This record gives sequence, C-alpha cells and structure tokens, in this order.
Amino acid sequence: VDLHKMTEGRLDATIMVAYLEQQGLTDEDLLAATAKADRILNEIEAMVAKSKNHVNIAYTPADLYRLKAEGKKAIMLGIENGYAIGKDIANVERFRKRGVVYLTLCHNGNNQLCGSCRDNDENLGVNAFGEQVIHEMNRVGMMVDISHSGIQTFYDALDISTKPIVASHSSSRALCNHPRNLTDEQMKALAQKGGVAQVTLYNGFLKEEGKATIQDAIAHLNHMVDVMGIEHVGIGTDFDGDGGIIGCASASELINFTRCLLKERYSEEDIRRIWGGNFLRVMEEVQNIS
Repeated sequence: VDLHKMTEGRLDATIMVAYLEQQGLTDEDLLAATAKADRILNEIEAMVAKSKNHVNIAYTPADLYRLKAEGKKAIMLGIENGYAIGKDIANVERFRKRGVVYLTLCHNGNNQLCGSCRDNDENLGVNAFGEQVIHEMNRVGMMVDISHSGIQTFYDALDISTKPIVASHSSSRALCNHPRNLTDEQMKALAQKGGVAQVTLYNGFLKEEGKATIQDAIAHLNHMVDVMGIEHVGIGTDFDGDGGIIGCASASELINFTRCLLKERYSEEDIRRIWGGNFLRVMEEVQNIS
C-alpha cells in the first residue's frame, strides 16, 4: 500500500497497524513491546505528515468521510497484538487517545491477555487481565479484534465485550481448513452480536493447496454472506502481512475486487457495506461512549 497504489486501485482509506511479533512475556519483554508499538505508530504518523497535502490520519469515521470529501486519502491506526499493552492497562486509553481504532487481542502465540489459534494446545481463552483490557477497550471506544484468536478466546471475547467485535482479517474455515479462519458457528455467533468478519487476501487462508486467486476470495466472501448476512462482512487485505493473491496483489488492484462484486450481482449498497461500511458501522457504535 502506498499513495500511488491507493490511487490506482481507487482506495480511499486504509488501516495501517503497529504489528508486533509474539516474543517473551517477561517484564522487560512487555515493556519493549509497548515501546515498539509506539515507535511504529510514530513512523506511520511521520510518513503521513510528509504527504499531508494528499493524505491525513482519520481518528473517527467522520474524519474519514471528511477527508474523502476534501479529495484526500485517509489512514487509520491499529495495533496487531495485545502484547503492546504490556502489563499496564493505562496503555489502552493512551493508545486510543493517539488514534488507535482497534486492537487485535493476540497474534501467533499466547500472550499476557489470551490464547492464540497457534501454539495453544490447552485452548486457553481470555484471562483475568485480558477481561479487564476488553472492558477498558469498550470504555474508551477501541474496537476488539479477534483475528488470530483461539476458539476459546473468540467466545470469551464475545461474552465479555459489551460492544460488537470484529475479525479484521479472517476467512472461512468451511472453504479452507486453517486455524486462522472462522467456522460457520463462529461467524453466526459474531453476527448475532452485531460484529463483522472480513475476508483476507492471504493465500494460505483461502486455499489449502496451490495459489489462491481473486475468485477464491470471492468464494469465501459469498459463503460468509450466506452464513452471516450482508451486514456483517468486509475485506481485510493483510497486505502488510504477506497478503496479496493472483488478481489482487496490492492496493493498486483492489478495483478488481469491486469488478468481481459487480459481476456477482451485488448491489451498490451491498458493495458499500462490504467495502468498509459494515466495519465503520461497528467503529461508530464502539466509539459512541457518551
């Protein structure tokens, strides 16, 4: 993703994340994780500032729509891995105040909040500190993201959160049996709580063998719509995490996805929902903390 690719692919807004690989859980490790998240967010802000005539950071959906009206691209901030919170729950509010719109509870490996879908033979869920963090995220208006979470963490987060939650980049387990994907039962539970799951353009989560194409992603999306309803689906590219498939390899080719949706006879309103409308609906509800 860059400004040129966003323009070519007709992409108005994207979320850039501070991604943290799961490392150790000592006090020193956790302090380093928080510092790294801040450093990455600083780098994103500095990069945006260099092109301020063309792009700016959006802290709310209203900011995003305003920037679109001004002819500018919008960047939102996220954090991938609750590892960034460390042991200090005050970091939740601090990260929200600097613009972070969502936090992925974990990545590939258990952390100090919860159990992951990887390396989690005991099927650990959300622990006591993780529950406090989710409640704090609800309080300050930060979205809870359960992509990468283990199954027990998924259901725990659904029970704990008083606001809808999201799976920012997770595809369908029924079409590709990978632990990163959601079962039909998980998708139904997520939709019942008002949440959103976004198909991800990552080869290994779309197809078990061979190289995935844009048609595989469309198949996942169609299945997710059938299971959850059109109000609960979206697209989470994961381009920063080795995403990109044949026919949609970068932001410059995202318009191809829209063309495919039109061929599938999705209406303009449905496409609006898929292309961020549903995700922003949840964001508005979560940020409404008055």
